[in-house]
Order: sequence, then C-alpha cells, then structure tokens
Amino acid sequence: MLDSNKTWPQYAAVMTALIAMVNAGIHFGWPSPSVPKILSSEYKFNITSSEASYITIIGPFGDIFGSILYPSLIDHIGRKKTILLIAIPQITSMGLVYFSFLSKYLLYVARFIGGLAEAACFTILPVYIGEVSEPNVRGVLGSLFSLVFILGVFIVNIIGSYVTIHTAALLFIILPVTFACLFSRMPESPYYLIMKSNLQEAESSLRALRRRDDVRQELERLVGDVNRQMSEPGSYKDLYRIQSNRMACLIMFGLRVFQQLSGTTAISLYMQIIFAKSTDVMAKDLASILIFGLQLSVNFTAVLIVDKIGRKPLLVISCIGCACNLATLGLYFTLQEVVRMNLARVNFLPLACVVFFTISFAIGQGNVVNLMTSEMFSSSIKAKATCLMNILFALFMMSTTKFFQLTADSFGMFVPFFFFALCQIVGALFSYYIVPETKGKSLEEIQQKLKKT
Repeated sequence: MLDSNKTWPQYAAVMTALIAMVNAGIHFGWPSPSVPKILSSEYKFNITSSEASYITIIGPFGDIFGSILYPSLIDHIGRKKTILLIAIPQITSMGLVYFSFLSKYLLYVARFIGGLAEAACFTILPVYIGEVSEPNVRGVLGSLFSLVFILGVFIVNIIGSYVTIHTAALLFIILPVTFACLFSRMPESPYYLIMKSNLQEAESSLRALRRRDDVRQELERLVGDVNRQMSEPGSYKDLYRIQSNRMACLIMFGLRVFQQLSGTTAISLYMQIIFAKSTDVMAKDLASILIFGLQLSVNFTAVLIVDKIGRKPLLVISCIGCACNLATLGLYFTLQEVVRMNLARVNFLPLACVVFFTISFAIGQGNVVNLMTSEMFSSSIKAKATCLMNILFALFMMSTTKFFQLTADSFGMFVPFFFFALCQIVGALFSYYIVPETKGKSLEEIQQKLKKT
C-alpha cells in the first residue's frame, strides 16, 4: 500500500509532455541562425530581406489556425491524444525544411505547419500541466513550460549556427519522434476523465500521478470542482457574460499583449542582425548563443522562486527591467543613427542591454504569463479561452516582428526600442493594479477569487 503522496510521477508526466515544447522552441528560434544563412550565398535560392521577413512571420499564421483547431479537440478526444498529435506537424515541418533545397517556397509551408504545432503547445500543454499538478508543485511545473521552450531556442541557435539548415532539420526530427514514443505511456488528465464521467479511469489516473492508493478524497473534491465549473455556460459569449471569465480574459489577454509588446519575439528572431549592426564585441552567432544560454539559466532560477516570491511581484519587476534596457538601446541607436556619434568606446552596450533585457524578461513575463495560463480559466471555458489567447498571441507576435523590421528599416533601430520601452511601463502598471496573486491557490480557489473581483 502506498499511503504517502509522491510528486515525481507528476514531474515525469509534465516533463515528457514538454519535449514537444522543446521542439516548439526550436521552431520559434529557427529564424535567428537560419535567416542570415538563407540571405547569404550559402543557400541555393536568392532570398530578399522582405521574403525572409515573411518566412519568419508566417509561423504565427500557423499559430492562428492551430489555435482554432486544437482547442476543439481537447474536450472531445482528450488532452493526451491531442498532445500526441503535435508530433505530426513537428515532424512534417522539419522534413519540409530539409527538402527546401528543391524549392524555397517549402520554407513558407514548413514555417506555417510548424506554427500549427507551436499553437498546440501553447494551447494544450498549459491545460494538461494545470490539471495533472497539485497546487504545491504547480508553480514549478508550470514554470518548466517556459524553461524548456527557451531550451529549444538555445539548441537551435547552437546547432543552427554551425551546420546547414538541411542538416539541422534532420537532427531536429529526432525530438518529436522521441516525444511521441515516451508521452504515449503517460496518464490522461483526471479533470478530462471527470468531465466525461469516467470516474474509474480518473481514479486510476490520480493513483498514477500521486503514486498513492487512496485518492478517493481528492477525487471527490475534484468531481465537485469540475461539476461546478462545467455547470457554468461554456460558449464564447460566456467569456464576457460571466464575471470570473471576463476578469480572467482581461488579465490574461493583457499579460499576453504586454509580453509581446516587450519586443521579445522581434529581438529573438533578429538578434544576430541586431548584433551585426551595433557591436563587434563578439561574433553575432556566439552573442546569440550567450543570450539564449543566459535566458535558459534565468528561467531555471525563475522555476525555483516563482512559488516563493509570487507571480505578481515578478511581473512588475520584469516589466520595469525590460523598459529600462529597451530605453537604453533606443538611446544608443539614436546616438549611432541620428547623431552619428562615434560609439566605439561603448559598443559593448547593445550586448549588455540585451543581456539584462533577457534577464528581466525571463524572470517574469517569459515565465509567469505561461504559468498563469494554466491557472486562470474554469474547465467549462478553458479550451475556448486558450484558443482566443493564442490567436491574440500570434497576431501580436506577427505584428511586433513586422513592426520592428519596418520601423528599423524605414526610420532607424531606435524607433521600435523606444516604442517597446513605453509599452513596458504601461505593462508594469497593469501588472501592479490588475493582476491577482495565484501563488499556492487551487484552481477552484482562483475561480472563486475572480468571482469576487
């Protein structure tokens, strides 16, 4: 008889599912080392700067379609089966990148299909993580979501910088295959099984996740929570009609918007180009690897402190830190591009600012926003809410990336940096006055708090 609770099975289930998120990070970060390659003579076909920007941002178009498709599946075939389906577009995407030596247009298709998988990861994985985790470990497990995403970005910047895009694509196919093999052995979410009135399997799932024989008390509590949440209307209109849903949408939509208005996507995708234009302190590929390695380390630190410091303080600190470093970058490029000042003595500054921007972003917005996605919505509306959230996320990801490219090319690099800095100041105020603290609360307790807000 196993009487005491174990948490390692929850870690095993979440970490196995998050292999898909590593590959999403690889897809997201692919342009950083790859765009300079496809713009050079190394690539077989002639690619213009404009074409490269569209290859970069077509991935979020896939995010939009994936955000519509996958939420409709998770309540019908289940969290586990829908997550397993992520492997198909991930394998297909990298396969098409490999075969892009036949036609450059395969890169567009590959990025779009990869976006479908990325949307599935952002839509489904937070739901699964929140539902298989107990409150005392949910903060850590939810934070791993961001950590492994950055791990994927880090991996693609290392491998992608030193091998051809075709060789890299073959290597990256290994991950989704491994993910599908391992995750197929993990349990289904007990929340989903309760939603389908399959209490016997829900009890078996809880036993596997808690590594404990007697889970009747927790099962009865979850049945009550899920039944109450499912008794609420669950249409798209109810996201705005019901007080708790409306408040959750305001909070999470706001956090997603300000997360992208930090310019993090544009900076990540154009990082090697930014360094090439501003500094010769170190090679652009080494600089980008350093930045993403640092982001990986900071995200790991955030995993350890998010349940100690809390979500809200980390968000405020993150926004303020991002604003300061973005403003400094804006000032640097103003002096370089407008004043034409010789900045040779301080040409380390762009690298330093991106380093501290990375730390600031990772400690809060890069970690907490994804974690809170798994906490804020009730079972009746979670799929639809995450669908809209990820559409919004994709739209702003495309918009900020294209905004960066257009304003930097037309007016100067200083314009987007000053704009993003201003947005982060507003984001800090939003986080301080609007965002609630969810540390240590069960999913039901969070819902009750939102009703009283």
